[in-house]
Amino acid sequence: MSFNVLIPARYNSIRLPGKPLADLSGKTIIRRVYEAALKSNAKLVCVATDSSEILEECNSFNGRAVLTSLDHKTGSDRLAEASSILSLADNDVVVNLQGDEPFVDFSDINNIADLLKDKTVDMATLYTDLKVEDVKNPNVVKIWTHKNGQVIDFSRNENKVSDAKCTRSQHLGIYAYRVKFLKEFINWKQTDNEKMESLEQLRALERGQNIYAKKSIAKIHLGIDTPEDLYLAQKLLEND
Repeated sequence: MSFNVLIPARYNSIRLPGKPLADLSGKTIIRRVYEAALKSNAKLVCVATDSSEILEECNSFNGRAVLTSLDHKTGSDRLAEASSILSLADNDVVVNLQGDEPFVDFSDINNIADLLKDKTVDMATLYTDLKVEDVKNPNVVKIWTHKNGQVIDFSRNENKVSDAKCTRSQHLGIYAYRVKFLKEFINWKQTDNEKMESLEQLRALERGQNIYAKKSIAKIHLGIDTPEDLYLAQKLLEND
């Protein structure tokens, strides 16, 4: 299935300023994410950034990148502008891959894009097993799914859904959708639950959108948000 990978990469990060340009065992984080995405079946991989420094870094390794507004509040807003700059059609499929996920597996990218082959699916995402030690951690987002992969809910609260027929897992923040959906999504009003939980995907779910999820096959799930995460990522690469 034909799809595109867009990688939102904002320069300013409260906990790790300049994060996309941080060195990770000889390569910047954004370069590692970009190169991982290139291994997928995507027809286009492009970084969407608000920073000329990140743009220059992408140019240095012949990566494609577009410069977007400094005023975007979310990655979704940034990708919507990037889709317009790149002249993507409404039916084009976009995989939203965060610019701080250097351990992403290319097969996961292909697999969530493939979920969009079903025209009734509005959004696709990933999950992995929820570790016992993370059950009560509000920083670890939970996802509840039916056996067929349909998403019932997302929450930071481990007890939000009590239906025994659902499976509770750890949500991974990678998404796939069509450009038309993205354009509509950024114009929908934020819901109370979205604002309370700081989970953007609840806006789509609570508007009745059809979301499906697939289990990740990646061995490592580590988004780099802090200096501690960066240190751990370096250790993992050294031991690989």
